[in-house]
Amino acid sequence: MRLSIDLLYRQIAGIPLLARNILALHKAGFKKITVRLPNAERERFNRKIAPILKKHSVSVDLVVGETLEASILLPGIVIPANALVETKLPSPFYRLVIEKPSQIAVAEKRLMETIRMSTPGPVAKYLNKRISLPISLRISRLGIHPNYITLANMVLGIFSGIVVARGTYPDYLLGAFLFQCASIFDGCDGEVAKLSFTTSKFGQYFDSLSDNGALLSFFIGLIAAFNLEHAPIVTLGLGALLLAGLAGLLWQMISFLKKHTQSASLATFNREYLAKLPAEHFSPILLKFIHYGKMLMSKDCFSLAFFFFALVGLLPWVLYIATFGTWVANGILLYLKLQPRAVAQDDAV
Repeated sequence: MRLSIDLLYRQIAGIPLLARNILALHKAGFKKITVRLPNAERERFNRKIAPILKKHSVSVDLVVGETLEASILLPGIVIPANALVETKLPSPFYRLVIEKPSQIAVAEKRLMETIRMSTPGPVAKYLNKRISLPISLRISRLGIHPNYITLANMVLGIFSGIVVARGTYPDYLLGAFLFQCASIFDGCDGEVAKLSFTTSKFGQYFDSLSDNGALLSFFIGLIAAFNLEHAPIVTLGLGALLLAGLAGLLWQMISFLKKHTQSASLATFNREYLAKLPAEHFSPILLKFIHYGKMLMSKDCFSLAFFFFALVGLLPWVLYIATFGTWVANGILLYLKLQPRAVAQDDAV
C-alpha cells in the first residue's frame, strides 16, 4: 500500500502522477473532480499536489479517511489514483495502472506515443516526432517553459537563412540542414506544452511568429544568394512574387482564425476549415488535391524537401517551386471562400 501511494507523487514528464491525472481530466472538461486519499496523505497532498493545481487554476474536492483507498471520482466513475489517465479513451479513461517504479517509463512512453500518433503528416509522424519527442520529454523533466524553446528554435531558423545567403554549395547544405533541424525541434515547444499543460494564447502566437519568421529568413537568404548569379531585376521580380504569395496565404489563414476561432495557431486553419470541407459540395479531385497540397506545404515536409534540393545542388529551384505553389494555394483558398456553400460551412465552425 505504501509503495502504491508513493507512486502518486512520482513525476511523469515533470509532473507528479496524481497532479497529471487531475489536470488531464480538467482539460477534458470535467469540472467536478473528487480525490479520495488515506488520512495520512493530507499533508503531502497539500505540499506536493495542491500548489501545482493552484498554478493551473484547478480545484478539487479532497476527501480523506483512514480506510479510503487513493482514487479519483468523477460523476458515476471511479478511477484508481495511480492509473495513467488518458482522456482520449472511452470510460473509464485508463489502461495502465502504475504499481511499480519501472512502469513510470512505460507511462511516459505511452504519453509520447499518443502525441506522435495524433500528429498529421507522415514526415512529422514517422520521422520528426521520433527525434523531437525524446528531447521534449527530457525538457519537460527540467521544467523549461515552452516559450524558451520557441525562442531558441526561431533563432536557429533565422540563422539558417543567414547561412544560405552566402550562396555556396556547402552553405546551401548547412543552411538547409539547420532549417531541417529547426523543423524537427519546432515540435518540441508544442510537445512540452502538452506534457506540462502549459498551452497559452501567447504561446500559440509566438509559435506562429517563430515558424513564419524562420521561413521568411530562409527565403530572404535564398533570394540574396539567388541575386549573386542573376540580374537584380529578375531577383526583385521573383522575390516580390514569392513574398506577396506568402503574405496572401498568411492573411487568408489569419483572417479565418480571428473570425471563427479563439486559436492563434495556424494548424487550426487546417483542422477547423480545410479538413471540414463538405465532400458533397466539391469535386473529389479538388479535395484530393487540397489534401496532398496541404501535406506538401507543411513545414515538416517542405523543410525535408529543402534539404534534398540542397543535397543535389538545386536549392535555388526552391524559389520557383515555392512561388508557384503559394500562388496556386492562394487561388484555391480564394475559390473556396467565394463558394456559397463553403462560406456556410465556414460560418458554422
